[in-house]
Amino acid sequence: PGDWVIPMPAGLDAEHAMALGTAGFTAALAIHRMEQNGQSPEGGPIAVTGASGGVGSLAVDMLAGRGYRVVAVSGKAAAAGYLKALGAAEVLARQDTGLGSRPLETARFGGAIDNVGGDVLTWLTRTVDFWGNIASIGLTGGAELKTTVMPFILRGVALLGINSSATRREWRLAVWQRIATDLRPRHLSRIVTRTIDFDELPGAFPAYLEGKITGRTVVRIQ
Repeated sequence: PGDWVIPMPAGLDAEHAMALGTAGFTAALAIHRMEQNGQSPEGGPIAVTGASGGVGSLAVDMLAGRGYRVVAVSGKAAAAGYLKALGAAEVLARQDTGLGSRPLETARFGGAIDNVGGDVLTWLTRTVDFWGNIASIGLTGGAELKTTVMPFILRGVALLGINSSATRREWRLAVWQRIATDLRPRHLSRIVTRTIDFDELPGAFPAYLEGKITGRTVVRIQ
């Protein structure tokens, strides 16, 4: 349908738009919705979980460019240097998060972008500070959310669902415009870690399934 198509914003070309792709749009949509709900750099550091993946990497870059202090949470210890190069002020190993079990833990973050779900998302609800926003994007760590109402009624935490495939047109236009301007990634060449031909895809899939890929891969259609 024609409504699915939007104009290419000035400052982007086809290669950059596809390198960003759904991951870039999703990261930008999360930031856009958080800021619509009052998020700002003055509210404290933003945790990004699953930070070494495509969405996480772009979220780290975009947030740092906006002036946020970013705490990147990753299960890949080897990705620490990569994440700091994207702008993360701190890299936290997922196994060192100390998820805790109380309804509310010590507040550590002003907000969060979560790509993991499950116990990690539960932990974020307990550790985000007053009036912070959590953008929920993924479920690689599980689809269940085991929490209480305490974070929401005692700290005013907001849990924002991010669905990039069913975004209203006016939001898509606004978010892509921001991707070309104030949310434009500063380190896209670091995030796009390789370019492969279409017929090389079958050989590339195992590395994805084994969690060995960092950043984004661009596929050439010839």
